Amino acid sequence: MGESARRDPLAHASPTASRPEPRIFHGFYIVAACFVILFMLWGMVINTFPIFLKPLSESMGWSREAVSVALLMGAVGMLVSAPIAGKLLDRVGARPVMAGGTVIVGCGLIAASRVTELWQIQLLFGLIGCGLISSSVIPCSLVISNWFVSRRGTAMGVAFVGTSLGGMAASYLTNWIILNYGWREAFVFSGVSILVVVTPVVLLMIRTHPCELGVEPYCDSGLDRADVGRLGGVGVKQALSMRVFWQIAGVMFVVGLVGGGVSNHSVAYLTDIGHSPTAATVVWMVVMGVMTLGKLTFGGLADRWGAASAMALGCALYAVGIAILSFAQAYPMAILSAVFFGFASGAPLTVNPLLTANYFGMKNFGALYGILNVMVTLGGAVGPVVAGAVFGRLHSYLPVFHVFVALMLLAAICTLFLRKGETRLPARAPGQSRR
Repeated sequence: MGESARRDPLAHASPTASRPEPRIFHGFYIVAACFVILFMLWGMVINTFPIFLKPLSESMGWSREAVSVALLMGAVGMLVSAPIAGKLLDRVGARPVMAGGTVIVGCGLIAASRVTELWQIQLLFGLIGCGLISSSVIPCSLVISNWFVSRRGTAMGVAFVGTSLGGMAASYLTNWIILNYGWREAFVFSGVSILVVVTPVVLLMIRTHPCELGVEPYCDSGLDRADVGRLGGVGVKQALSMRVFWQIAGVMFVVGLVGGGVSNHSVAYLTDIGHSPTAATVVWMVVMGVMTLGKLTFGGLADRWGAASAMALGCALYAVGIAILSFAQAYPMAILSAVFFGFASGAPLTVNPLLTANYFGMKNFGALYGILNVMVTLGGAVGPVVAGAVFGRLHSYLPVFHVFVALMLLAAICTLFLRKGETRLPARAPGQSRR
């Protein structure tokens, strides 16, 4: 299939296609495959780092700030590779890019189990970051956006539930492996599991565009084919010259900064103030579990209210959850904080790709979301290092938590003032269904 087919899937999909449409829309299988991919990759790598932080630091005699630099290096890998991965996705399709990234992640985790020097874990996480961005969030967002014109937010929410459920399950399992065997064995388990499970799912299930199977994308019958064709999109240079692009980029950076700073130090913070490692892990599991509800809710809210309004609500709830964390010496308050923070954490992964698609279209989605995702990644890398540095100097996380609350409230306000002009799809009327 030539590049033009990949860039314009609607040109090859018609109601009179020779291949009969399957009884079950294949886009639903795509969502399920992305769920599994995100469950394993994001859940077992990003969402288990808080479980590794303190054991790795104490075992090797490295400071928390130094260990957090490994996460920063992972972000550097994402920063370098995200725009490249986005362009490759637009040019060659998702399957080869995702398969290659999965192998890099799995092998990188296995190699991380053998490190003896700080620079080794930092270098390996840089490579893991390159693989992760090429195999998880950006390609899954692209594929789902191609397969769903209508109900895109809901489909995105269902798939991205995998990151939180994966984090919930993997956090418990990782903590158990570390307590009983050690962090090295936990890295091996994660790496082997990813290679064995994710690689076949990518190769067998992922299709970049519906036209590859001779079907149309999911589309409410109230939206005709001419409307779909006009969704189009802007070029990369044009998007970079738009103020709204940099407004969205700024909000994404702050969300990444605060989310990464709090998440990656939350378990260590809770154990510092007197909770046991198991109790702290349970709080983190609550975050992951409630995040599942958040993703489903924010996906639906984005379909109804618009992506910007949904993101503003998420930022405000982030601030509430972090504020409550300041009173987490009482275990019920720790759980309550986890509920608010976890629910809010469902917004970014679900809504960020919708902001990209709604404001800039699908023509260059891979490249543009790759660039915007750099801001999330950069913030997510700086946040843990800043929080670790503040703790190292003040022996307390509270000052940086208070700053994070203010930043999230500011992000919520800024999001409400995004320039109006989202591409809104007609609401589904009763009885309407996919064409």
